[in-house]
Amino acid sequence: MHLGYFTFPVHPKKKSLKVCYKEDQDAILLGELNGFNEAFVGEHCTDEYERITSSLLFIATLVDKTSKIRLGTGTINLPNTHPVAVANNFAMIDHMSHGRLILGIGPGSLVSDTEAYGNLEKNRPEMFLESIDQILKIWKKKPPYNIKGKYWNITTKKTYDKNISIGSFLQPHQKPRPEIVCTSLSRNLNSITGLTKKGWNLISSNFLHNESLKYHFEGINKARLNDKKKLNWRIARKIFVNDSKKKVDDYVFSHNSPYYLTIAQVLKKLKKYNRLDVVKKNPLDKKEKICIDKLMKDLIICGDTKVVADKILSLRQEVGSFNTISYVGIDWKDPYLAKNSMRLMGTKVMELINKNIQNGIERSVNIYK
Repeated sequence: MHLGYFTFPVHPKKKSLKVCYKEDQDAILLGELNGFNEAFVGEHCTDEYERITSSLLFIATLVDKTSKIRLGTGTINLPNTHPVAVANNFAMIDHMSHGRLILGIGPGSLVSDTEAYGNLEKNRPEMFLESIDQILKIWKKKPPYNIKGKYWNITTKKTYDKNISIGSFLQPHQKPRPEIVCTSLSRNLNSITGLTKKGWNLISSNFLHNESLKYHFEGINKARLNDKKKLNWRIARKIFVNDSKKKVDDYVFSHNSPYYLTIAQVLKKLKKYNRLDVVKKNPLDKKEKICIDKLMKDLIICGDTKVVADKILSLRQEVGSFNTISYVGIDWKDPYLAKNSMRLMGTKVMELINKNIQNGIERSVNIYK
């Protein structure tokens, strides 16, 4: 099993942005030093708690500071950016990183971002599919380009001139194309199967219960029946590792914890726009009540190294054999505890997990309650 990192990230509103950005950078640098294979960075332009406005720009600041860790957009909200800008900027940074980029894409879920870009009344899923189709055509076709669409028309047909070298787009370093990844809060089997059939990989959201993750596994397997391509299924989870049960309880479950802040802020948005079904064990059960304390216990993996390893192995046994566990980035309210958790996760926890997988053992220790 591989270890990844996925960050939105959510920080307190009063925290200095300079400190926030430095912390977010340092987390990824720390990850590279401690065995994390990849790091995804999210983006929003109108959220006061999530202030990374461009995942690509943020990743560009890390290219020369890292050498091994793969860097992913988590995700670029395609309806909000012109396909030419996405294709060219991604290709440029892919070359700068010597082919370490992963293209994470989505239709965008924050309504205020959507309104800001003039897309509130538009069919964003349709825009999303048109955009990625055009991006892939830009990377595959040779100039001059003449790519027609409902939302964007991309052409250099009138101005292309081979003799003076104008009218062509940049191609990525990776061939035939970079890995494409989508995040998903959906329980829609056809949606999961559809993106998998395209050869795209899935990151299952850290807000999904195990019951929904089983649908993701079913959708991935359904798509793979007639396709032997190697796919990488990632599951994101909020994780905290510490040998002291008291520190685990205090740092994770108190109502002033950074974990509580992250979940509380997302729940406010889901409630406002009638999307609380996303965090239900059964999205169709209208009577199921959402309790943040219960949600935290269900969706956060925490404990000492053996306990965390066992919980991840148990998750794998219950929902299906995912390839990567993605450690969700949380505000460093206590930098020492946050860094120590990442170090333990990248070294001791992953060593236990992979040793047990290699030995065919799905559980390593008893989980304390």
